[in-house]
Amino acid sequence: MDSITPEKNSGTVYLVGGGPGDPELLTLKGKKALEKAQVVLYDHLSSLDLLDLVPESAEFIDVGKERGHPKLGQREIEELMVDRANKGLTVVRLKGGDPLVFGRGGEEGQALEKAGIPYVIVPGVTSAIAVPAYAGVPVSHRDTNSRISILTGHSNPDRMTKEEISSLAIPMQTVIVMMGVEHIQKLAAKMIAAGKDKKTPVMIVRWGTTAAQTSWDTTLGEIALQTLVPPVRPPAVVVIGESAGKDVRLSWTRHLPLSQKTILITREREQASFLKNSLTALGAEVLVCPTISIEHPDDWTETDNAIKEMDQWKWIMFLSPNGVRGFLTRFLFLNGDLRNLHRQKIFSLGPQTTKSLSDRGIIPDLVSEDSHGEGVIKSMKKVILEGEKILMVRGDRGDRSIPEGLVSAGGDVSVISCYTNRLPRLLPHVEERISSRILEGTIDAIVFYSPSSVSNLLSLFPQLASSIRSIPASAIGPTTQKALEAEHFSRINVSRDTTVKAMVQTIQESLNQKRHHP
Repeated sequence: MDSITPEKNSGTVYLVGGGPGDPELLTLKGKKALEKAQVVLYDHLSSLDLLDLVPESAEFIDVGKERGHPKLGQREIEELMVDRANKGLTVVRLKGGDPLVFGRGGEEGQALEKAGIPYVIVPGVTSAIAVPAYAGVPVSHRDTNSRISILTGHSNPDRMTKEEISSLAIPMQTVIVMMGVEHIQKLAAKMIAAGKDKKTPVMIVRWGTTAAQTSWDTTLGEIALQTLVPPVRPPAVVVIGESAGKDVRLSWTRHLPLSQKTILITREREQASFLKNSLTALGAEVLVCPTISIEHPDDWTETDNAIKEMDQWKWIMFLSPNGVRGFLTRFLFLNGDLRNLHRQKIFSLGPQTTKSLSDRGIIPDLVSEDSHGEGVIKSMKKVILEGEKILMVRGDRGDRSIPEGLVSAGGDVSVISCYTNRLPRLLPHVEERISSRILEGTIDAIVFYSPSSVSNLLSLFPQLASSIRSIPASAIGPTTQKALEAEHFSRINVSRDTTVKAMVQTIQESLNQKRHHP
């Protein structure tokens, strides 16, 4: 069972535990299954970030499974898995936590066996252990307990036997109640009646391991008397026992400056990965919303003519990684050899563009001192001579400020568009994830890379434009800052350059600004 390669000519179902909420707690085996999925069935406890691992060509089925408001019943879910697998498709049933810990994975496995469908169980990190850990609660400690009991809070304590309740009241024990809100008051009262000290520490954690995590310290007696205000709503994990006490409490998340902060990056996932990884390492939850769809231009004529007359250009200027990819792809298609660029000097705007060039074996002759239009002009003015012919590679939406600035410095500038910026078509789960977080007011900062990303985000969510404008914005360069000001964003911080270090600092400044402007 180590391999997750399905049998030939047979669809396989993967029952994947997606973990408790933090997408980085997904197992490697779960990641591999998602990356090859042709159909994925997910519910509200699955981290929607995990769906970004699934190929866009896959079928995404939201089965709901929110208690009291299911979109599909359990039998319907099982029938869907069997139906898609019988069509020879690779199916992933993505579940929160572990599929076999109160996740009905056992029932689903039985249904698949009955239908003769091959399946693989991919265990996940269970919420019973991970959620308390993220709240600083060690579910086992030599000074507090020698046993752990895990139960589901969906079960009515009135239906539990006296012996079952008594077993939960045993000393030196940690009791973990998953999905534990609905009947917790009754359970607390019965445990006290069975001899459990009413002063026994209790911690309740809602949306554990996510940026929305909230926790409450209380006691068994307070819960029995319903003195916890405000009432806790699901999803929540309840930890009962001395291990939930402050004497053994851990505070490891305090060392993460962006813990419980949510940052939205308005960029394609691949290009956002460097910044996302740095923010995640500091404790942030990072959402990625592509606001620009990069496509080939409808007409390559200008680019082809520029390439055919390559010897006339003294400088080739690349202003973005997309320009590098678009131009060099076309150049290789027509010429087939990058050594034919040896006569031209290469200019690069910013570290990401420079990396895109170096990945292709091209070391730029000049890199802009600052990663914005004014920095480009300033850098080029120092090196260009009167009348030198300059080829500027960019997208279809660039303004005229850079070429006009270079012309005023004596350059003979031609601009070609090697890619087009289009409004992307978001997958339903991406649109749902971003819109719900905007509505909830749980996004702490938004990173904008270009004027197009500003206008496009507002176009993608027109009904939420007012809420978006109220979120602290981190702008890359003065041109993006002007676009944000024109759209009346209320709080703007500008990164001095496009390095990840500078952007992280700008985001932290945005969050500090938010704290001082409630």
